[in-house]
Amino acid sequence: MIAFALLLGLALGPGDLEEDPLPRSLSESTVGDGTAVFVGLHLGVADAVDGDNPGLLAGFEWRIHMLPWLGMGGGVDFLTKEDIEGASGGHFFQIPVTWSVLLYPPVDLGAFRPYGLAGGGLTITDISGLSFQNVSLNSTDVNLLYYAGLGVEVTLSPNVLLDLNARFVWAHDPPGVAGFDADWRQITLGVLVKLTR
Repeated sequence: MIAFALLLGLALGPGDLEEDPLPRSLSESTVGDGTAVFVGLHLGVADAVDGDNPGLLAGFEWRIHMLPWLGMGGGVDFLTKEDIEGASGGHFFQIPVTWSVLLYPPVDLGAFRPYGLAGGGLTITDISGLSFQNVSLNSTDVNLLYYAGLGVEVTLSPNVLLDLNARFVWAHDPPGVAGFDADWRQITLGVLVKLTR
């Protein structure tokens, strides 16, 4: 949380607070000046299909606004360890690395820009605490993943975006662990700071 506050304070600066807070149209938004590159941090909640309870996630992300209707992005997340539902003592955690295509509909909602996203990547899945007939089923594997979701960017200033998105992730199940479903749902809230002028 402190990192978010520092990032936001550095990005806004004293001069940005005096800007006119009225919403801008799509033609005057941050993407109207050409390609814009943003980086930032996000926090969220992830709920694995085979997890007992939802876990937390934190991550870093980048985003490029290429056209008023098209963007690209990616990131690295760290999901907290979750217990495996129905497997006493079994738990897992995942570290996904993702790449996305973002499509922005041509609607003018002022400071709000909704989008759809789809992408793929890799996830490091670590499973521990599982055994069957005294044979350990612990494993650490790298597996493919795919996802789709929806989100909205909120322009806080010309250089700062607040981002909220929800997605469902389909991950290949780790080999050697029968019946474990590695898919999950997640929702994140983050702050993105513009790097290019």
